Amino acid sequence: MKRLIWALALAVLAAALVFYNLPEGGPEAAPTPIAYESDAPLGNQPGERLPDFALDRLDGGTFELAAQRGRATVINLWATWCGPCVKELPYFDALQAAHPEDVAVLAIHSDLITDDISAYLANYDYGIAFAVDAEGGVIRAVGGSTMLPQTLVLDRYGVVVYNQVGSVTYELLEELVEKALA
Repeated sequence: MKRLIWALALAVLAAALVFYNLPEGGPEAAPTPIAYESDAPLGNQPGERLPDFALDRLDGGTFELAAQRGRATVINLWATWCGPCVKELPYFDALQAAHPEDVAVLAIHSDLITDDISAYLANYDYGIAFAVDAEGGVIRAVGGSTMLPQTLVLDRYGVVVYNQVGSVTYELLEELVEKALA
């Protein structure tokens, strides 16, 4: 009889330990992943969802916009021959380094190529993704033109929160990313 009482007490204790260590509401209450989908109209202006695209990165990989959902995405249109563009590249690199899990940065070189871009970038140790839009289709889709630099910031859902021609500062990028992640 004493053994039965001890066995029963141990069983109750084990059940209590299991019960109190489950997520609130039991195993079925575990958080479900968020689907970062948006029904915003397609476009390139603030409040619109940027159409998905894919570009070959200079490092051999592929940048797929749809794969960035859940993170803020920063797209910079630049060119080696554009002084303000070159000056702000370190800001994008620092932003990527400061937010490696929450932000994806892509620098798209203009379709007007006058230099060997890979040779140019070999002089730097940037940690951001670089691509060339040789046909200009992505640049046109994001509302780009020959006016550079241009920066777009997308929220976790791929919705544009910023799309402007002109130079940016690191502080502005941080503010825009904070807004995109809110």
